[in-house]
Amino acid sequence: MNQTKIADNLMLPDSWRNKAPLLVGLGAVLLLASLGLDLAGGGGIKYFFHSYLTNFVYVFTFGIGATFFVLIQHLCRAGWSATIRRLAELISSTIPFLAVMFIPVLVLVMAGSYDLYEWNRPKEALTGLTAEKTQFLNNWFFSLRSVIYFVILTGMAMWFYRTSRRQDESGDIKLTLMLQKWAGPMIMAFALTVSFAAFDWVMSLDSDWYSTIFGVYLFAASMFGFFGLMIVLFMVLQNQGKLRENVTVEHFHDMGKFQFGFTMFWSYIAFSQMMLYWYGNIPEETAWYRDRLANGWAPLSYALIFTHFALPWLGLVSRHVRRHRSGLFFWAIWALAAHWLDMTYLVLPNAGPANAIGLLAHAIAGVGMVMVFLAFLIIRATNVPLIAVRDPRLHEAMSYTNPIL
Repeated sequence: MNQTKIADNLMLPDSWRNKAPLLVGLGAVLLLASLGLDLAGGGGIKYFFHSYLTNFVYVFTFGIGATFFVLIQHLCRAGWSATIRRLAELISSTIPFLAVMFIPVLVLVMAGSYDLYEWNRPKEALTGLTAEKTQFLNNWFFSLRSVIYFVILTGMAMWFYRTSRRQDESGDIKLTLMLQKWAGPMIMAFALTVSFAAFDWVMSLDSDWYSTIFGVYLFAASMFGFFGLMIVLFMVLQNQGKLRENVTVEHFHDMGKFQFGFTMFWSYIAFSQMMLYWYGNIPEETAWYRDRLANGWAPLSYALIFTHFALPWLGLVSRHVRRHRSGLFFWAIWALAAHWLDMTYLVLPNAGPANAIGLLAHAIAGVGMVMVFLAFLIIRATNVPLIAVRDPRLHEAMSYTNPIL
């Protein structure tokens, strides 16, 4: 393999490198515009913070999806992914920046507001199961746990990223062996951290309700959105003349297979959770679904059956589509949109009835949050090779082909 040719082809396009401040500025303006719309008639401050949390969780799931992808590739000693793993490392390394975006939520909680979390009301005002959970669901312990989640996820994301970058310089195979060694224990820490973060940040919005599978639900949704993002970013980079020889149709095919697989896995988890509560028919368990089938949210609930499962399943089941550039790009964009609708379904019904101004403000906030996330990603990717140039399995990735069945 021609090392000089690779080096010329794997840096971020020059035109992207100065766009981060602009994206942050535009994102902040859009978030403020969303706040203004909500205050002007879109549902007020409560609606805005539910929208903010929705969109934060949306971009945060890209980070946790990328972290899991990096961990599992090292655990399985995968060779096919050596040319695409660096982009996942870069997405994962945005988690410290995303932690800053969570500060408004922590400030709101520590200020004693219950606009977002009902369990933050004074103890004497709490009823039902929530009143029994105050030792766990209280503002200081919630904030402490949130900090711990970010410390753990940031630690593992940055350690894998920085070790990979050290290998770019040294080519030391022992670094790969070390990453493989620690991938297993870190996956266990990752699973616990993501599950408890899902319980705290999203599930506790309905503090009387609980689901032991909720962390798995959020994980499945994260992976579905993450692979959509990876496909889109690689295709955009290749349209800029980057990585055309390093990321082939075989890699896109496999990313498409992963996206198809997590379409199925998300559907299995979502249906399993709903079915258990449906046949149990216990009021405190079915209330979560009742809220999502009332107050104008029913169309979104039913739409997810088609947007997040049926249509992408039909679209990605074909090998031909997964190997067709335009077809795969379409379904990757579709996945990003469906994932956003799914995060909206999880959070926004707790803000109150659906209304047109509030939904418009929510969409504007979504665009703003994505802009800020992309700015963080550009900052990380500036002056960094877009593939792990001295990974010992790079030759496997460059020669990789899918079997024809």
